[in-house]
Amino acid sequence: MGWEIVSDLMSSLEEWLKGKLADGIVGCLQSTCDTLSNTFSSDNKGMMKMFLKDRPEEFTGVTSGGTPIWSGIETITNNAIVPIAMFVLVVVLLYELIQMVISGNNFREFDMGIFFKWSVKALCGILLISNVFYIATNVFLFGSSAVNEGLSTLFSGSFFTSGDPHLSGTLRSKLITLEVGTLLILLLLACLIAIVAFVVLGAIIVVLSSRMIEIFMYLSISPIPMATMMNNDWGQIGKNWLRNILALAFQGFFIVVALTIFRVILSNVITQMASIGTGSTVTSGAITGSMAILLGYVIALIFTIFRSSQISKSVFSAQ
Repeated sequence: MGWEIVSDLMSSLEEWLKGKLADGIVGCLQSTCDTLSNTFSSDNKGMMKMFLKDRPEEFTGVTSGGTPIWSGIETITNNAIVPIAMFVLVVVLLYELIQMVISGNNFREFDMGIFFKWSVKALCGILLISNVFYIATNVFLFGSSAVNEGLSTLFSGSFFTSGDPHLSGTLRSKLITLEVGTLLILLLLACLIAIVAFVVLGAIIVVLSSRMIEIFMYLSISPIPMATMMNNDWGQIGKNWLRNILALAFQGFFIVVALTIFRVILSNVITQMASIGTGSTVTSGAITGSMAILLGYVIALIFTIFRSSQISKSVFSAQ
């Protein structure tokens, strides 16, 4: 009789421990889902909204209030860089004029129309230098629009709600059927996934912060590349500058795409774990393998986010 009581007590303790471990695993997965979902939701007004949605002219470095950095960069550029850009433009235009004059078979086919063409190029060069910030603003407007649409379309809802049966119901009930040792391993993996998910957020903040700083650096020197656009030989400087601006504008969109891919993978892995059969060694191995694969996907997401700048630049052929 005494052994039966002890056996029942041990069984109860084991079931209680399994329940707690299963709750811990589900809680870690739910925390990962909720953290990513709340951070990138379309109505989020916090840090990620500032880095992903704000255009450079709106960026202040804080979540609310503050003075836009754009105005300071524009003042520095107008005072220090525009005079240099005008000098570069004069050199480029003189070089262009010489090329146009001597290209007519060593003056034998001299055409007065070249001066009209040269005047048009000079006017276009002055207009580009004078309106470079408006040009950059509209370029980033395209990128911000793509990011906003991506966040609104793909992250309008949460990854999983707290009452989702895949997490709180089906998956938990199947986890309880596993051995305590297996549950401990799964809890460790789930905790690692939750920790790495926070590392993902940190990586995104680092990448997007570096992106904003790089944007302002490109903008600060923008009149000089624009001054070279009117010449075929020097124009590659300005064209490469524009390609880099486009790459920076759409880098945030590539991060949203990476997060969207991970969202689908996360959903699929959790659904797969919830659909695995119960009460066999195959079940424990399959669930453990799925959890390990999910951890690998989270780590891969970090590397992808750090490579988002390289991916964006390769798309736009920026150097």
